[in-house]
Amino acid sequence: MKLNTSILALAVCGLGTVAAAQNANHFFAERHSMVRGPYVEFAERVAEETNGEVNFTVFAGGSLLPPAASLQGVRDGVAQVTYHAGTYTPSELPVANLIGNFAFYNTDPMVMAFASTEFGLTNEAALAEWKENGVVFGGGYSTSEYYMMCNTPVATYEDIQGKRLRMAGGAWSRFAEHVGAVPVSIPSSEMYTGLDTGSLDCAVAAADALDSFSLSDVVTHLNMLAVGNYYAGFEWGYNPTFWQGLSQESRDVLFDQMAYYLAQHRVEFDKDVDKAVSAAKEGGMEVFEPDQALKDALAEFVKADEAVLIENAKSRGIENPEALLEDYNRIVDRWAELLADVDHTDTDTLAALAKAEIYDKLDRANYGMN
Repeated sequence: MKLNTSILALAVCGLGTVAAAQNANHFFAERHSMVRGPYVEFAERVAEETNGEVNFTVFAGGSLLPPAASLQGVRDGVAQVTYHAGTYTPSELPVANLIGNFAFYNTDPMVMAFASTEFGLTNEAALAEWKENGVVFGGGYSTSEYYMMCNTPVATYEDIQGKRLRMAGGAWSRFAEHVGAVPVSIPSSEMYTGLDTGSLDCAVAAADALDSFSLSDVVTHLNMLAVGNYYAGFEWGYNPTFWQGLSQESRDVLFDQMAYYLAQHRVEFDKDVDKAVSAAKEGGMEVFEPDQALKDALAEFVKADEAVLIENAKSRGIENPEALLEDYNRIVDRWAELLADVDHTDTDTLAALAKAEIYDKLDRANYGMN
């Protein structure tokens, strides 16, 4: 689904052409777990429960806004709600990227999705950053663990030397350099072409990409070293004028549905990873466990990189990044404890926990209203 380019240009210029529209934007394809539930099903449920007051038209696959333009696009009203990956706007979102680059602290994606959501909704520095950028943060997300999907065997520390790895930027790129590889920062939409043409040796991303980005066509080897997960930015960021123009009843529907789909997308994401890896194995793809030297290198990197994170944050104007990381670590540890005995495949129980422990504790009447 595409928007007429002349209309889009007018909207970006602030002329209000799409002011009455209710556009929901995501740059992943509609079949992706972060779109089909949290955007397609979400939009249907919200329309029904608000009696049409909120009736999103979902634009997937970057058909409304390209990845780097989603933050500006929601601020300017081209989209009323959007997904945004923080790696595309490091200068605008230094707090979000500081927290997102701490992905190696705990690699349980469920914990990180819930923790990043609570942090984004409650931390004063995060809230100030959202407001400064013209967005009402609705909730976070997390990919599944990142693995190395390669067109050449990469099983050991020696194998990885000099290999060109597609990375998500930030800490991931620094990890590539730490192990002697060459980081390449390109959008996920370009992973297939890079692997197919040989400009990449590996794509480091969640393994559902074997299916959702058709990488199984060009990947021959999979290394199961868990290289963090990605959650910087937001799954739902709302245009403030749109958000503030809704009735309280409709905002309550959005809060409740975000709680549900925060859990649902994590459950479905992991299912998609398992399905894609199983299919790849059946198709003859070689799957490697990392050697000890590669595991040790990752552990060394995680220990050393916190100091780099802090210095980078200070250079981007964050006065006390240590305090932000301390608060975030507290929230991560809280969610690790809350989720320790919860079945990570039980969507309803997980969603009820997200609602009770995050969304029901907000001052719903005033959240995002000034």
